Amino acid sequence: MRSFLIFPALLLLAAVNAAAEPVKVIFDTDMANDCDDAGALAVLNALADLGEAEILAVVTNRKDPSNASAAAVDAINTWYGRGDIPIGTDKDGAKVGGKPSSYCAALRDEFPHDARPDDEMPDALDIYRDTLKKQPDGSVVICSVGALSNLEDLIRAEPELVQSKVKKLLVMGGGFPRTHRPETNIKLDPASAVTVANEWPTPILWQGYEVGGAMDNGAELQDAPKENPVRRSYELRPFHEGRSIDHGKPNHDLATVLLAVRGAEEEYWTVMKDGRAVFDSDGNSEWKRDWNKRHEYVRIKGHPRKLEKVLGNLLAAPPKK
Repeated sequence: MRSFLIFPALLLLAAVNAAAEPVKVIFDTDMANDCDDAGALAVLNALADLGEAEILAVVTNRKDPSNASAAAVDAINTWYGRGDIPIGTDKDGAKVGGKPSSYCAALRDEFPHDARPDDEMPDALDIYRDTLKKQPDGSVVICSVGALSNLEDLIRAEPELVQSKVKKLLVMGGGFPRTHRPETNIKLDPASAVTVANEWPTPILWQGYEVGGAMDNGAELQDAPKENPVRRSYELRPFHEGRSIDHGKPNHDLATVLLAVRGAEEEYWTVMKDGRAVFDSDGNSEWKRDWNKRHEYVRIKGHPRKLEKVLGNLLAAPPKK
């Protein structure tokens, strides 16, 4: 029954947004840990199918012991007809290690792609440099849903390039107005979070863990074809006593992609301004008003189910190509 509701609505959105210029996005993703990274890339591709986004590049920010995060990215992009999108990997990876991904190796082995192992792919910093240099000034949106290691490398190596080319940075990380324990993405590399929060020269919109924690997506993929690698990632990722596809899971990264492309739409979001995000060396986060930087963070407006439905429709949309 869901397909009868989802796809005509997407066609209508495509017609409405056809005249707008697509948002140029570089997607900086963990991809090695949780399947919401795969879901977020699906949402980004669905928005590209609607003409709302142009995916300039994808870089991974956590070293996956399976050496297959780039292959997972390429398998998803290939499914959506975008197998030529540049991909880079962080060779150092996040400073905190982890177990092999529950799904990256399967996407590498079971789905079409032409990516090489992570340690043979272009470096994430080089992909950032090459991509940004080709774009008009002030035109690129960076969407980060993982460790901030690549962004620290970029701002340290190319501050003027960031200043001239990047329009805005969206970050899924931390918790606001404060956390009582480090959020996962920040905990991966707390030092990089401190650097980005203090030194990044363009506006930053922060999305805390509490946003995605209020919504679940993934069960919509039960109706997707088995050839869909995003469905496979949710089938393989354990969640509670089952799998992420059974009842869905928190959609942290999906929401960040939507914000990066559509902005903080008044119907769904309240934007908190007049302050800055602060991180300590352990990764704890807090919103402070003592120094006004170009930082914002978002809260969900109204019932989260409205936003959850929008994200679910995009997650389950079939490829246009």
